[in-house]
Amino acid sequence: MSAKSRILAVDDNRDSLFALQELLHEEGFEVSTANSGKEALERVGAENPDIILLDLNMPGMDGYEVLKHLKSDSVFRFIPTVILSANDNNQDITRALDEGADGYITKPFRGDELVARVKAALRTQRLYTELKESQDANALLRRQLGEKSSFSSIVGDSPAMREVFDLVQKVLDAPIPVLISGESGTGKELIARAIHFNSIRKNKVFISQNCAAFSESLLESELFGHVRGAFTGAIKDREGIFQAADGGTLFLDEIGEMALALQAKLLRVLQDGTFTAVGENKQRHADVRIVAATNKNLVEMVKQGRFREDLLYRLNVLNIHLPALRQRRSDIPLLAIHFLEEIARRNDKAVKTLSNEALRILCDFDWPGNVRQLQNEMERAWILSGETAEITASMLSPEVRRGSILSDSTTTSELSTTNTLLKDALQELEKKMIEESLTRLKGNKSEAARELGISRSNLIAKVKEYGLE
Repeated sequence: MSAKSRILAVDDNRDSLFALQELLHEEGFEVSTANSGKEALERVGAENPDIILLDLNMPGMDGYEVLKHLKSDSVFRFIPTVILSANDNNQDITRALDEGADGYITKPFRGDELVARVKAALRTQRLYTELKESQDANALLRRQLGEKSSFSSIVGDSPAMREVFDLVQKVLDAPIPVLISGESGTGKELIARAIHFNSIRKNKVFISQNCAAFSESLLESELFGHVRGAFTGAIKDREGIFQAADGGTLFLDEIGEMALALQAKLLRVLQDGTFTAVGENKQRHADVRIVAATNKNLVEMVKQGRFREDLLYRLNVLNIHLPALRQRRSDIPLLAIHFLEEIARRNDKAVKTLSNEALRILCDFDWPGNVRQLQNEMERAWILSGETAEITASMLSPEVRRGSILSDSTTTSELSTTNTLLKDALQELEKKMIEESLTRLKGNKSEAARELGISRSNLIAKVKEYGLE
């Protein structure tokens, strides 16, 4: 552990403080000490430590009051604070966590447990540092792309999302169709809108159509239009979406759900821009850019005879793949705060903040519903928080708390008596992320290292450490 990590230890017992300082010095940490709550606040202001180890029971200003001062400060509230106390009753633990503590260790504690908690707290501190840097970088990116463009609604600064932004930028005015792939909830329509509203077609119409929303016959009428008498209920001519989108962009979501017969007609539009309305023999023409999206493996569907190979070739001139949220965890804090800002703006309220523990749980969860699920989670947490300014872990849904690496049901006292320390859980997460990245990138270590935000040599060392060769 780097000596640059600065720890402030606070305890009115000088012997305990000396022992704590010696233990942390041996682990390579830079340690300063304070014997009272008042001195602790002075040192925080002067030194801005990376984490604080705080005793609860002190004369004068006790640990609870110190916590209140720290967590009410716009800067110091982000310093992870771990409570050290001989009191192990649930009431004290609950009160400390409610006041904003990021962890709780009961005295006497094991040295390895303390070091593990310190390293975990440093991870939280780094997360907030990266969050601030990412917010600044994201703000710059938005300014560069123009606040009026749809890029401003797409949040992300991870390597994977920077690749997406780069591809979108390159394809904006290219006269080719675009295929956007990715799991449900990853934001495929947002990307389609960004392509349109930043292209030369931005002053023309953008129309979105879900191919799974209609039966084959109804979708054909919806896309190409129909003439009077074409079928029962066709009492007048109706213009189709292709005609309505002339000069603009048509976003076809869930393209894999389109019937084979309709796929042939779509292929024709892609080839020469012509189509025929239902019940009509006359050819019509429309200049429409097609952006399609799917959450399915179209190559596999071609093999199964469920998707036309020639249509896939036409659509897949350039593929933009959106990573799942679990593959870009560094964007989760940015997205969560973005959604809270949106909710505040919509309700004309002050922006709520997230506690360190709530943020950790959000970052640990796998988000099978991706960005859409995270957005819904923030909406739910906002409602449950009522008039409270901070969203805490208890306000998150049971699914998210259970699904995180250390669930909300795991108390600090349980952690201190089991063999599964936070360090082990974090290592398991790191191993999982590396394994997923290497699998998806077919073992390309340079690409995986770039995506994970670490050096290639560091990745190789971790691959060997975790036996992933």
